[in-house]
Amino acid sequence: MGYRISKIVLIKTLLLTLGLGFIVILSFSILNKVNTQRKPDVTAENWQQSIPTGSEIARAASAGASQLTSNPDLQQSSLNVRVTPPIQSTRLAKPVTVSVKDFGAIGNGIADDTRAIQKAIDAVNESGGGVVFFPSGTYKVTINPGASQAIKIRPKLTLRGAGYKNTTLVLGEHQGNYNSILAGEKPQTDISDFEMYDLTIDANSTNNPIRTQSDIPAEGKPRYALQIFAGRRIRIERCRFTNQNNLNTITLNSNEELVSDAIINNNIFERIGGGNIDYDHSTIYTYGKRIEISNNYFSSRNGAGTNGARTAIEIHGDDHLLKANVIDGFTNGINITGYARSSNNQIVADNVIKEAYTGITIWSYFHRGNTVNPGLANCIIANNQITLNIKDWRKLWGDTSSAGIWLEPKSDAPIENFNILNNEITFTNYADRGTVKDNLANGINLWRYSSPNVATKNIRILGNKIKNSMAAGIYISMPIEKGEISQNTILNPGQSKGSFHDDYRAAMIVDGKFNDVKINENLLVDNQRINTMKGGIIWFGDCEAKCEVRGNSLNIASGAVLEIFRSKSPRSRILDRVSGTLHDRVKSIPLY
Repeated sequence: MGYRISKIVLIKTLLLTLGLGFIVILSFSILNKVNTQRKPDVTAENWQQSIPTGSEIARAASAGASQLTSNPDLQQSSLNVRVTPPIQSTRLAKPVTVSVKDFGAIGNGIADDTRAIQKAIDAVNESGGGVVFFPSGTYKVTINPGASQAIKIRPKLTLRGAGYKNTTLVLGEHQGNYNSILAGEKPQTDISDFEMYDLTIDANSTNNPIRTQSDIPAEGKPRYALQIFAGRRIRIERCRFTNQNNLNTITLNSNEELVSDAIINNNIFERIGGGNIDYDHSTIYTYGKRIEISNNYFSSRNGAGTNGARTAIEIHGDDHLLKANVIDGFTNGINITGYARSSNNQIVADNVIKEAYTGITIWSYFHRGNTVNPGLANCIIANNQITLNIKDWRKLWGDTSSAGIWLEPKSDAPIENFNILNNEITFTNYADRGTVKDNLANGINLWRYSSPNVATKNIRILGNKIKNSMAAGIYISMPIEKGEISQNTILNPGQSKGSFHDDYRAAMIVDGKFNDVKINENLLVDNQRINTMKGGIIWFGDCEAKCEVRGNSLNIASGAVLEIFRSKSPRSRILDRVSGTLHDRVKSIPLY
């Protein structure tokens, strides 16, 4: 019953607080029941088949809107998140269309077509904008050493191929370190109304490898595939980016927030990273407003443990929607980064993140003169499926702790109106010696190490399923002003063999100063012959007012006697701690 309530609440809340154009897309998958069956394995070939049709979305949204909740604390007004959709391009009624072959391009993968492609782009630009078409073929481009890029793109320009399987722009071999393959004439050149469809961009990393530390992508030599530092109404669809070893594959990045209204949809990013040297990387990096990143497929070159496959998507700024992306074999799936003038109204929903070391990382920092406002506000992380591969990433990350959804512990700025809802987090491939730092390898970890007194206001962690976490399923160590941790299921926590105190192997640990915090109706289960869970809910926090813990269940198959709830806070300040005696809600269940 707990799952059903939390899902209905989420749908109704989102339908009433968001624009219908975005929310119907989210509603379809959020409406579906969370069950114990795994979603089908998604590959680059079949990932688009999992995207719901328009009629399916509309039916699901209509059904969800008709449901009500009796819980007044979870009414629609509690989730105040409104993502403004990107503004669409205003294009010419009959834009000029030219073919690169009309300007001398060969497209055989041997001849250098850089100049011919540039001539075609410049001709369209001189006519006021239009389409540059690439017929089927492989078009080799090379870096101009003086400009440190291959092709200068322009505003009001569409690059269109004959399908990403048929049309490829490939970087020539031995190009050294460079700025970008596609970029404006200068970093701050306005590239508004730029679009790209049905092309493959091949950075040819096999023949442009990172051999030494001096080759590592960084400022001045990031090796971008596409760079836009200023522009509005940008659209990239049905493209493939392959053989990429760069700081970012696509960067839409303006420290002055000059980038807005972008859609990156239905693309493939494959063979990311690889080689003998690890380096920082985010496949898509954005700093701007009103940006949608949806229905894309990301895969690293070698799966879990790949060098240079750090993060698939990193976002900064306001009004981002990340939905229905598939991310396979990256250290970290998604960075939600409150490191901007403002980072409000983010939705991260219905994504599949697998073979990762961390699933979703939350950063909340003061930046650019902001020393008062929250680093992140009005965010929803909902209905994502996260699968972590511990052992295969240890060669890169050693004794560091893994987590499904976690707050970067040095975060120094407040967070407000933050919602972690109906996610499924599973730890796999963990049967080794373990490490002492696995004590913080949790399904959900919100810990402020450097700024322990910075409060989070209005946080909800509801309806999540966490399986086989190395330590506690949920670990909270920070002040909270109004929050709820309810209706979550935690199965078989404490899997690490690392040497740390058994309290860290409880199902849930909460610590900090709390005001108006509820921990209700969570299901804590260990169905193994030898239980790895060593406790139910451990409350190390100080309750200042209106704290509530009730209706939680602890089910242990091994017969071990564990406390459902343990607290150091004065009992009078925690209302309805448990119903009945301590063991009334301990049940026998079948062995796993």
